[in-house]
Amino acid sequence: MSWLILMILAFLQNVSFSIVSRSRNRSSKMYHFIASIASNGVWFMTMKYLIVTQDMTWMLFIPYTTGTVLGSVTGQSVSMWIEKKFTIGV
Repeated sequence: MSWLILMILAFLQNVSFSIVSRSRNRSSKMYHFIASIASNGVWFMTMKYLIVTQDMTWMLFIPYTTGTVLGSVTGQSVSMWIEKKFTIGV
């Protein structure tokens, strides 16, 4: 049964990563924000399941996911600014 759980988590992790990767190519920050929550949330659940560290409690979910989402959305904003500054004729 544990292999099935791991397989489902790995599947969800890759689906959510693909969605968040694709969302980076869109101009919707909300789409990217939601995709980031899903992607980083699934990653956290996978690591929690695998018990990477015994100190990784569920209380770390909120700050970890908040930090990763904010970092991802900030990265998108910076990328959009760079593209706008350096794209000619678009």
